[in-house]
Amino acid sequence: MDSSICFWRRAGVLVHAQAIQCSTLPLTTAGFLRSEFSCIHNEDWDLNAYQYDDEESRELKCSKLIEDREHLRDCGLRINKSECTTRCVNGQPAEKLGKRLVYGRVVEQTHIVCRSFDRYVCASLGNKMLPKQNKVEEPVVNFDMNGTSPGDWLTEIQRAAAGVFNFWPMLPVEEEFLDLSREPVGTSFVWEGWGTSLCWWANFVGGLRPSDMDFVLDLLFDPQNGLGLNIARYNIGGGTDMSVDRNLRPFADIPGFLSSADGEYDWSADERQRKVLLGAKTRGVDVFEAFSNSPPRWMTLSGSVTGNSKRGQDNLDPQHYDAFADYLTEVVRQYEVQWGIHFDYLAPFNEPVEGFWNIDRKKPAQEGCNFSVETINKVIRKVKESLVRKGLSTEISGVDSWSLNTARVLRGLDEETIRHISQINVHTYIPFVRREGDSRRKEVQRMVVGLKKKLWMSEYGPLHWRGSELDIALAVAQHITLDVNELQASAWCYWQVLEIPGKNFYWGLMHAEFDYNLSFCVEIKKQYYIMMQFSRWIRPGFLIHPVQGSCRNSLVIAVDPSHATLVMVFTNSSDRNRDISFDSSSIAHGLENCKTKAALYRTSVSENHEQLPTLYFESSNVTVRIAAKSITTIVVSK
Repeated sequence: MDSSICFWRRAGVLVHAQAIQCSTLPLTTAGFLRSEFSCIHNEDWDLNAYQYDDEESRELKCSKLIEDREHLRDCGLRINKSECTTRCVNGQPAEKLGKRLVYGRVVEQTHIVCRSFDRYVCASLGNKMLPKQNKVEEPVVNFDMNGTSPGDWLTEIQRAAAGVFNFWPMLPVEEEFLDLSREPVGTSFVWEGWGTSLCWWANFVGGLRPSDMDFVLDLLFDPQNGLGLNIARYNIGGGTDMSVDRNLRPFADIPGFLSSADGEYDWSADERQRKVLLGAKTRGVDVFEAFSNSPPRWMTLSGSVTGNSKRGQDNLDPQHYDAFADYLTEVVRQYEVQWGIHFDYLAPFNEPVEGFWNIDRKKPAQEGCNFSVETINKVIRKVKESLVRKGLSTEISGVDSWSLNTARVLRGLDEETIRHISQINVHTYIPFVRREGDSRRKEVQRMVVGLKKKLWMSEYGPLHWRGSELDIALAVAQHITLDVNELQASAWCYWQVLEIPGKNFYWGLMHAEFDYNLSFCVEIKKQYYIMMQFSRWIRPGFLIHPVQGSCRNSLVIAVDPSHATLVMVFTNSSDRNRDISFDSSSIAHGLENCKTKAALYRTSVSENHEQLPTLYFESSNVTVRIAAKSITTIVVSK
């Protein structure tokens, strides 16, 4: 068995396993373990070593795994279709997926799928035997609803389905029933979309070979095969002097376009981030925001883009207010003229009043600049004047503070500044985990409504969170849910979607080493699939109906513009199942007096946005079981 290297993926972690060959198990028969496996082999397998329980299992069929991108992502691998060829092993068809770089080793990938009873099953090598598998007739179950509660008959469905689908495996005994029809909802608002900031990961990804860059961009922006993010936040770099800021984290040195007051613009700069931005556009991204972390270093008081040497003090030299405004708007203008990117919004600041941006050579740094509220008033006016002078329709967004500080900043802005800001951006980080109330979402929402402005949640990541990967991913899901229901932001953007792996490090939807000298390998994290539960199904233009009751931290409700499709995303972080019932026509009026069906997608410790069997109902009333420690997306239609 030295010729095989097998990895067993559980809860987003690749674990070494021996003597196992297996495909994905979307539906397993009774007695099988639900997990995701992937095996990578260097040489042909001897199929005679396999031992089967029945003759039917001997029929090996080639499964188009090169098309099954979800399976490959689950296993933390990547595929380039052009590299794939087909071969036979002992006369049986198999897929040879070509050479890949996995953790620095060049290996051959070959997947064989053994199918039985039209369901994937797992084959083992050597002397290990599969569990005894008997043919199971599909049960015919008649449900008498009279005199039984939804919880009772759902239990009966569970028992019937478990023998065929393993649909609710290893469920706890305790259950809870929720009638969501009693859950109050607020005034609906239009959803603009899901997005990400591009720094600093785009500064790295844009330098990869084209096939690797395309793979990452497909995962993020492709609406069919990826997350379908439609908002890109481009970072206008300050231009770092690495002889001064030697402690910047990898690829945080975003190139600037103007190196001195009397210099000329260098539009060849920042090529890597620009490649990613243009690649995102070709995949359907249609909302663009430019933002600044720091002015160019020559405009700063300290000569550093990482902040002032004095704690909490402004770092933009007052004599360069006009130059800073001109710099930002000139970049916006050039992108529209030369590269066809129209920035809908320009955000001149990033966390300006938090006091973070102070020179500290003892720890990894990033671009950042403190601005007092008084300075914010002045700079906003300068930026607006510059936009108007250049005939640009880009609107100003601000001020990208933590939401717990946003109300204070807004109260300090004068009427003219408020008039120039079209959109309020907030970051909903919280200083202490599990104290979501510290974010002051409702206070910000009321203020923004009073100012008649749009509201975005423009940056978030699991700051300070600790625990299992699944627990943190579910906490992020609850955080998104609160941002939708309480803050009522019309867009939600993750900070750093691709991050560098580290011990107890949970930032990022995906992990990869930011090193061109190493083989590029992406590990898909649970947060990626959590994000997919929302972004794949709640699309731009949908109407959000904010949940106001006890489920405000667990349930997001959205309906498509035609009111023919209802989407519910339910996060269950508890240790017990929840049976939920809902009249879908109360929100999606096109479903009134109709038979309905519910397509289900779930992420749990063993599932990654896995499609479950579709449920059918005789009316618009839908009842679904939400498994413990999971997030389920329910898509209801005719």
